[in-house]
Amino acid sequence: MSAQAVQLAWAFLATLGFGVLFRAPLRDLPFTALGGAVSWGAYLAFKAATGSDTLSYFAASVAVGLYAEAMASCLKRPATLFILSAIIPLVPGAGMYRTMLEAVNGRAAASASVGFETLTLAGAIAGGLAVASAASRILWLKKPRLPRRPGSRQP
Repeated sequence: MSAQAVQLAWAFLATLGFGVLFRAPLRDLPFTALGGAVSWGAYLAFKAATGSDTLSYFAASVAVGLYAEAMASCLKRPATLFILSAIIPLVPGAGMYRTMLEAVNGRAAASASVGFETLTLAGAIAGGLAVASAASRILWLKKPRLPRRPGSRQP
């Protein structure tokens, strides 16, 4: 089994665990876990293609957002259900830890550098999710419903 396949399997299992922790409905757990594998797979693919962490995080979070919106539309569930679990593999926890470690050890310049890098990755995730949400509204033509006028015979 290749290293990428092992990473995808672990992303699936870790996301499944977070789905349980977040109390996702049992019928939706496979789809939330698949979202984690999609996010990590997209990250690996874009990292191999571009070599940029920030661009890879952005592209992977766009993939997660589009996946979540598609699942929400198909399964008639809120997209947040899928986004919360599926984004877990992308959370830059190691960067946050290293930022604090450098700060505690008194290396302010290294702490600021790692902290800026971590915030950049977090911003890429947020930006990617926002782009995916906007794109899904355009792609699926989700228009807000107009309120019905009293006395009208609209279906």
